[in-house]
Amino acid sequence: MRKLSEELVRETSMVMRKKKRITLNEAERKGRDILGKPEGGGFVIKAEVVGQLKPLDRIAREKVSKWGDTLPTFVPPEMAGRFEAAYDALRDAVEVNDVMATNQIAGQLMRAWDVLEKTALEAGHKPPAEDCYCVELDGENIVCIASKNAHVLREKYKHWIVYSFEDVARILSNDFTAKFLEAAYDSFPKAKITTVIRDGVDQSINWEIGDEIPW
Repeated sequence: MRKLSEELVRETSMVMRKKKRITLNEAERKGRDILGKPEGGGFVIKAEVVGQLKPLDRIAREKVSKWGDTLPTFVPPEMAGRFEAAYDALRDAVEVNDVMATNQIAGQLMRAWDVLEKTALEAGHKPPAEDCYCVELDGENIVCIASKNAHVLREKYKHWIVYSFEDVARILSNDFTAKFLEAAYDSFPKAKITTVIRDGVDQSINWEIGDEIPW
């Protein structure tokens, strides 16, 4: 019964989330080419707006790494609703380069993440597993890397993409990607992967939702 209740709350939370959460990576890439330079005539998020997202991004990553996307499902519905509504409002503010509104909402969300975690813990909930690390890609998809019991997490969180450490090692070692990344990080230690392009197609585009045409 508890498992059914948690799944129902999670589905309700996803319905309340009208838009995917704005992320620092998305804001930094908006209107820019693969090298980060503004594209001709494209709308670009101002640096002062992007800067407001960095502290929030750090906290959000920290919480997601432990909880995946489960935190909003462990709090009262009205709290989860306000949380998702705040992220919708943040996207609206960022997309019109409203520095003041972005600052205000980002600050509220930084505090909200802590409130959600405190509320979940007080209600007796615990992070999915201590031996895994979760990442939310593009504001909606959870990818989890587990040191053990990956199969348990796959069964419990069917909407997650779960890999064991061995899975990741085998994928990288059997693909040119490993050598490419090794060379890239050797030359550029601070480099990071922001998008994946395969056969000329940006794999980060969500074709079901539909991203803007980049020209």
